[in-house]
Amino acid sequence: MEIKKLLTELCGLMSVVGFEYHDEEKLTALVAPYFDEHEYDSVGNHIFIKRCGKENAKRLFIDVHYDEVGLMVKGITDGGHLRVCMLGGLDARILPASEVIVYGKETLHGIVLMKPTVLMDGKEKEKLTAVPELLVDVGLTKAEAEELIPIGTPIGFEPAYTELRGSYIAGKGMDDKCCAIPVMAAVAVLDMKELDCDIYFSMSAREEVGHRAVSSAVFRIRPDAAIVLDVGFGLAPEGKKPDDADMKGGPIVTLSALLDKDFTDMVIETAKKAEIPCQPIVDAATTGTHADEIVYAAGGTPTVLLGVPLWFMHTANETVALDDLKYTAKLLVAIIREKFGRKDG
Repeated sequence: MEIKKLLTELCGLMSVVGFEYHDEEKLTALVAPYFDEHEYDSVGNHIFIKRCGKENAKRLFIDVHYDEVGLMVKGITDGGHLRVCMLGGLDARILPASEVIVYGKETLHGIVLMKPTVLMDGKEKEKLTAVPELLVDVGLTKAEAEELIPIGTPIGFEPAYTELRGSYIAGKGMDDKCCAIPVMAAVAVLDMKELDCDIYFSMSAREEVGHRAVSSAVFRIRPDAAIVLDVGFGLAPEGKKPDDADMKGGPIVTLSALLDKDFTDMVIETAKKAEIPCQPIVDAATTGTHADEIVYAAGGTPTVLLGVPLWFMHTANETVALDDLKYTAKLLVAIIREKFGRKDG
């Protein structure tokens, strides 16, 4: 598996929340070869299934959300500029001058505009520009824009990726599509005949606007256990321990009152035995991830939460370390073998 190539291809897909279907054929082409079956439900979740061949096998549910933050067109000015609102929790500080793609009747490139700082007074410079005050310029007149860009059109970041020294990759959509890479890498090396579970890998929709879509998949599959993977905050100069994780320190293992303690303890012990670095971090109550929904859905599912450390969340340059993706893949393999390895020889 060429991790860098697959990472940029997967994260480069257009999957702005609510419009995940845009590149679904490309998504399927990238992920399906690692699995035996593929299903798609009415709320936009893609379920990829790997069978162990055992009748009445247990069901392991692995979740990664594949939607990403973006913008939506809500109006057009007399000058042809697009008024926008947020889809998901975008970091508004980084939007001015960002390159974006407008997915209208034609795919158009645009630039996010704001009042130049040289024209601002002191109070304006101190104020954080709100998203509704930003405009997107696509170079069209009002009449041209109205013809090509209906109200409600989604806008996403340009899929441009930069490799930094030290094997870091920066670009859009790492939250949360980068977490699919460890799952695919793990499935590629697991011998399913040695397991007593089928793996249901959900690339779930609409996480960035409320977490609820994943429940549809859980109710249908009714898993015996669940592993959720999402990005977590990597330690940056402005960050602090113990809330943030070290980049290249291995996957985050979340400790929370919501999550299954025995399963979580097993994950940490498995990492120690396999000498795989991991980083236990406390989210005492809710985790802000799909784990919050899965743990209660369909009568309840024992759930653990793993995280990949990430810099610059909800920007066009979300950054991950390839080492952390590799550590996470190794830990997934070890967890699955430990929990679901066949005991019948």
